[in-house]
Amino acid sequence: MFLFVTFYLFFLLFRSAENVFLSELFYLNNNGWKIIGNNNKNGTDVLFRPFSLNGIMSNYIVGHDKLINVDSKRKDDSELWYFSKNFPTSYSLANSSILSFMMTSLAGDFRKLNNENSTVSALIKIINNVSDKHIIFPVHHLINKYNGTMQTFIIPMVANVWLNGVNYTLASHRYFLDVLKNVTQIDILGDWTQGNETMCLDNVLIN
Repeated sequence: MFLFVTFYLFFLLFRSAENVFLSELFYLNNNGWKIIGNNNKNGTDVLFRPFSLNGIMSNYIVGHDKLINVDSKRKDDSELWYFSKNFPTSYSLANSSILSFMMTSLAGDFRKLNNENSTVSALIKIINNVSDKHIIFPVHHLINKYNGTMQTFIIPMVANVWLNGVNYTLASHRYFLDVLKNVTQIDILGDWTQGNETMCLDNVLIN
């Protein structure tokens, strides 16, 4: 799996980026992104920061833990929080090839990650509320463990690295496309650690 992802990402990095299906660069505001999870049913608006971090990440959004709901046996958060974008009408990503975003931490102990041994903990969720289907890209697919430093994540939009979000099996090509044809929501993990963390997100692109 890792070998496939490595070669596929190498290919994508050198292909033309003519078609941009989604571009969330946060030039002026938070673009309607919210924080969901941690018993927050309706979500709260994320903070918008018109500043620069190391001259690399600028005009970004910020989220942080407001509730640590730890399972006493596993020491992981029982419910994770996510950066979330809802689309007023369904959005087609059926012809997309790559999803990327930049993230960094302002606070948090990344020596103690949530669900680091889980095969179903989601880094990204793409949801189709029209057909009540969704796909997830698992955290364990990451080749290197994330340590909270500024990093660009590059995710291939191909079925065999995504899971069916209902039964956590590999998504079939048909199921994968059914979700992407009518995307209504995208969630990106913010709750990385077993304690408090403050996370910044920028440059969410789907090509």
